[in-house]
Amino acid sequence: MNTPAIAKALPDGGQRPRSRAAPAVAALLLLLGLPIAGCSHVDRAVATSAIPADYHQRHPVALVDARQSLDIFLVGARDGLDYRQKHDLEAFSADYLAHGEGRIQILLPRGPVDGRAAESTMTVVRRALAASGVKGDIEIGSYRVADPRLASVLRLSFVKLQARVADRCGDWPDDLGPGTNTKEWENRSYYNLGCANQQTLAAQIDDPRDLVRPRAEEPGDVQMRTRAIGDLRGNPVLNGQDPSTTFTQSKLVPIGGTQ
Repeated sequence: MNTPAIAKALPDGGQRPRSRAAPAVAALLLLLGLPIAGCSHVDRAVATSAIPADYHQRHPVALVDARQSLDIFLVGARDGLDYRQKHDLEAFSADYLAHGEGRIQILLPRGPVDGRAAESTMTVVRRALAASGVKGDIEIGSYRVADPRLASVLRLSFVKLQARVADRCGDWPDDLGPGTNTKEWENRSYYNLGCANQQTLAAQIDDPRDLVRPRAEEPGDVQMRTRAIGDLRGNPVLNGQDPSTTFTQSKLVPIGGTQ
């Protein structure tokens, strides 16, 4: 048999004809595989984000040594502190004696102001501090008055341990509305969320050390405990008996109440 003659008789030199549906099937399989590939995609921008999602971590309350200040408005040479400023200064002195560190600093206004009023106010303030129990040296300084139309004040301050938010509120690094980036697709809270709440919490803390450790327990109220045990066992005046024999709740009284 002549093999070359048979090869010439077949189309395309002896090769089988290709199916025209093969490219269409391959394209269809590719389209069906795209959703599956999208589900397995890892959003690396979210996984490696440097901004925490929890506002407690984004705006943490920190313990810092910061200045506690009080502004005392100037008084005349013959005038003393009024009721409001006198009690503000007493509270300032008590806070310094309880939590203050170092010296009290007093800054006098300098510039187009009444110098005699500033000096007389400082004298009154120093006497009030001494009467409140503040002892030791006081650091005296000055500051430049920026606007002479505003009321001048004596600025008192001292360093104390305070609870404050590490960063300031009102920082908007990203736009809240839809934009050209994909940050609004991540379903995350905006950066400034929770900052005001943390600021309010820090301002309400009386002793910042409470955020670090609990306070030591104080002795119990012996009088309250003795009265409660007596009411439980029965008052002898009311002919009560020990609860191990006869026990009724009719002889119990509420806390703070009377027989």
